[in-house]
Amino acid sequence: MPRYELMYILASSVSDDQLPEVSGQITQLVTDFGGTDIQETQLGKKKLAYPIKKTRNGFYGVVDFDMETIKINTLDAKIRTQGNTIIRYILVNIDEHLERLARDREVQAKMNRNRPPEQVAAQNAEVAGETKVSTKPEAKVSAKDEPKPEAKTPAAAPVEITESELDLEIEKALTEDLTK
Repeated sequence: MPRYELMYILASSVSDDQLPEVSGQITQLVTDFGGTDIQETQLGKKKLAYPIKKTRNGFYGVVDFDMETIKINTLDAKIRTQGNTIIRYILVNIDEHLERLARDREVQAKMNRNRPPEQVAAQNAEVAGETKVSTKPEAKVSAKDEPKPEAKTPAAAPVEITESELDLEIEKALTEDLTK
């Protein structure tokens, strides 16, 4: 049987005293439709990002359970009819979600082939929240990827200057008006 997760938000019109009763009704719905191995988590009252049905705060809850795929649509329809108590919910197939994540990783790995290994390692470290780059050995650099040595320009031959010419140049630099 596939694993599902139901996350819901209850309206703030549900009082703290009614909260266990309403969340119990939701878990009862899951068991009525054949849900097994039910685990419920209450995340508490939180402020919503934007008002939903004139509600600024909501009680968040999560129910994890196993259920036959055939019965999930009827559970979804029943939750939708709960009216004023549940203002938002999402029902996710966890197994399907994990498969999708694995496929996305494969596609991303294929996309990374076109980029230099250092850039891929830096991005992976950034995604993982690390600050250092992984310690994988660096890829071999082919001859065409190596930087070409720069052509050396011949150094200018030193110019000999007399002491009197040097004194004149220094005086000229000292008396020059720099505010121009």
